[in-house]
Amino acid sequence: MIRKINKIKNLGIFSDYQWYAETMFDFDRYNLFYGLNGSGKTTLTKLFSILEKGSFPEFPLLEYEIEFDKRKLKSGSKFNKKIRVFNQDYISNNIEILGHKAKPIFILGEENKKLVAKIMVDEKLLSDLEVKSNEIVDLVKKIAEERGKRFTDVAKIIGANTSGSSIRNYRKPDAETAFALISKKSLLTKQEITKNLTVLKQEENTKINELTTGSCLEDLKDVVKECEKLCLKTVQSLIIKRFEKNPDISSWVELGLSLHLKHNSKSCEFCDQNLPEKRIKSLNNCFNREDKELKSLLDDQISKLNAIYVNLNAVNAVDKANFYKELLTEYVSKLTTFNKEKVNLLTTISGLTKLLNDKKNQTRKKLAIKIDINDKFEKSVKEINRITKTHNDKSANFQAQRDAAQKELENHYWSEIYDDVKKLDKDIIVCNSTISKLDGGEGKSLGILKLRKLIAENKALISSEHKACKLLNETLETFIGRKEIVFEVDSQGGYLIKRNGVLADSLSEGEKTAIAFVYFIVHLKDRDFSLSDGVIVIDDPVSSLDSSSLFQAFSFLKNSVENAGQVFIFTHNFDFLRLLLNWLNFKYVRNHPNKPYYMVDNILVNNNRVAVINRLDPLLINHESEYHYLCKMLFTLEANPTMAEVYPIPNIARKVLETFLMFRVPNGDSIHGKLEKLKFDKNKKDAIYKFINVESHLTGKGFDPSLMPETQKNVKYLLQMMKETFKEHYEILEGSI
Repeated sequence: MIRKINKIKNLGIFSDYQWYAETMFDFDRYNLFYGLNGSGKTTLTKLFSILEKGSFPEFPLLEYEIEFDKRKLKSGSKFNKKIRVFNQDYISNNIEILGHKAKPIFILGEENKKLVAKIMVDEKLLSDLEVKSNEIVDLVKKIAEERGKRFTDVAKIIGANTSGSSIRNYRKPDAETAFALISKKSLLTKQEITKNLTVLKQEENTKINELTTGSCLEDLKDVVKECEKLCLKTVQSLIIKRFEKNPDISSWVELGLSLHLKHNSKSCEFCDQNLPEKRIKSLNNCFNREDKELKSLLDDQISKLNAIYVNLNAVNAVDKANFYKELLTEYVSKLTTFNKEKVNLLTTISGLTKLLNDKKNQTRKKLAIKIDINDKFEKSVKEINRITKTHNDKSANFQAQRDAAQKELENHYWSEIYDDVKKLDKDIIVCNSTISKLDGGEGKSLGILKLRKLIAENKALISSEHKACKLLNETLETFIGRKEIVFEVDSQGGYLIKRNGVLADSLSEGEKTAIAFVYFIVHLKDRDFSLSDGVIVIDDPVSSLDSSSLFQAFSFLKNSVENAGQVFIFTHNFDFLRLLLNWLNFKYVRNHPNKPYYMVDNILVNNNRVAVINRLDPLLINHESEYHYLCKMLFTLEANPTMAEVYPIPNIARKVLETFLMFRVPNGDSIHGKLEKLKFDKNKKDAIYKFINVESHLTGKGFDPSLMPETQKNVKYLLQMMKETFKEHYEILEGSI
């Protein structure tokens, strides 16, 4: 895509142009240029027509540099993309005035009769080749169907014979993939088939979890040691003989004492008699602090023993029915031992718990105990787990054996169709090779593809003049919006041009432009030009067209170049410029803040007029009409304007007032008559009327210094009147400005 014109030198009015990157936006896909007649627009379009050739005899000293796709193209080098340029040169080269005819768009004449005969021969040959090709294509389909049926049948056999295992769902793509992995046949004997089928039909037992005791056994040993120490420990307290002989009474009294102290009881809660202070003191000495601490330590160990008991009691072996038959005898034997040792261990724990409870009632006596925690239960657990592991290993190996058996059977069944499938594959290769030769040709013989292309090209060359004439008339009518100019085929070749049914004796410049532009658009569809990749340059296609055709021509242009790779449009027509801006603003509004709109201006350099390219004036972009623009001039009149700024204001004010009154008071009255119908201060209306009638007409008496304050005052009155008499219009206008 062309991004910049860095330099133009010795191209007519573009005598020494440089691109100013600081102020200019790069070219984009759609680019718009505005300039007055004679400003250099057409000269600039000539540069684009030169790019494809690299030189132009009309400008032998021409120098230029354009930037595209991060590369630079200089004078003498050819641009690598197709460019189509519509300008005055194109109109001159493509409109014949002689006989009032335009050049034919398509190749015409009887010289194409030989092409017709050749097309008939080629079409007969093409038909024969296509029949033969279709027959082979049908044969390939049948072979492919037969091949697919072989895979489908074998997949069914595999599914049926592997029933009871993890059955694979063999679909055609999966089957072909599996078959492709076989490098040679692997047929099995009957005995091997029977063996593998037997393996697949065997029942597999599920995995069994091994027994786990966690840290219970180690914890138990630690608790036993601690219990033995606590039982040897004694406390010093006042001995009450009855308590010593009756531990149950001691325990009962101790609990009762704590309850009475807790509830601050003054009398016995049992008999409601006064509690003798001496008795309470005696009991406190008996159940002292040291006694309580020992009992608390004993309670801790009892809690630990209870927890170990619960955990070990939960360790249970699974039912023998879960094991393989060959493991049952040994498992039953080890299970008996396990259950026996478990009972023994739990009984030991229960006995130890009882001893600790007894110790709590005899804290003043040593209790020598010796608990033997042997490893018989632990060994029985290991034996159970050993058999469980044997069972699980067998299950894992069983799965591997079954997978191997299934794989061998699959390979066997694939091998049974190996030779047939390979033959069918070879037949398909031969058929496809024949089809390829029919399509591409062999030796000097043309194939189907080249014949089709040749026939299409020859048919394009012999498109009739009547079709070309019809297309030209339809396109021209679409462009100008009416069926006024009509082309008819002339017996000598070319076209007769008729206007309203009468042979035209001349063409206006606008008509010539319209015909040439239609011809240009039709040729954008040529085979040697890719619209989506090419560059299109268009200079004033609506030149000399009347206003009634403007919208039709714009719509035609927009639709014709909508999908072009890159477009440059030049115009001097303000109304056409507005249509183009509205179209392009819709395209660029979101992601192109720097819109590619430009103006071809003229400046004086050493008293010589030269052309430059600038950004399009914002006033031309932002104002939809002259009225809108003129209103802005009044709204933005500075508080202290210069003489030069004030001088055109009376004329501007008159035009604004005339336009405003035209739609605010839509009747045939004069300006004064329309003003009278507006409800506004009469003195101010008279001042406005006098201002626009007197000051807007040149008198030849020179510039009056009083014009400045008079202008500021009356512009203020005019805007005030517009606001008060048509508030909605004024607010919208003010907001947009």
